[in-house]
Amino acid sequence: MGKGGVILGLIGLLLGAGGLGFGIINFMNQPTIYYSYHDTEFYPSSVSIYVPITNIALVFEIGGPVSLHLLFTCSARCFGDIASFSDLLFYFMINDVQQTDMPWARTGSHQGSSDSDYTTVALQHYFTVTVPGIYNITVVVLTERLGNFIRQSSLWIQAYPA
Repeated sequence: MGKGGVILGLIGLLLGAGGLGFGIINFMNQPTIYYSYHDTEFYPSSVSIYVPITNIALVFEIGGPVSLHLLFTCSARCFGDIASFSDLLFYFMINDVQQTDMPWARTGSHQGSSDSDYTTVALQHYFTVTVPGIYNITVVVLTERLGNFIRQSSLWIQAYPA
């Protein structure tokens, strides 16, 4: 093998080792995933009061700074109200505190447009947590009419090293 072949071989080895290094970095940054799913109906128990959806709550421990991606989805059924709105409103709740500074979702049936409406709800948010500790994350829902309900609820959380 000539001088050019040796140089090409060394370049190939360096590129291969570099590729393995990038793979290790990618492997080390894999997210930790927390997931909860509840198939049956959940009826908010009171009108105009935020109620936690306790059967999808996730409790986990964070050891250092992480970035969290929260995703909540469900199917909602809202019954029409001839005189008013019949909405469901959703917020994230972290450690028993409703997160009013985060995104929220609203769905519903408005002023008798039909006797009931089925809708899909999606609520997501991405933020960084720097304080280690145990976190309890769920979703709270408010109904403007008794009888409205949700089902097929899922809460998906991905934690990435920050």
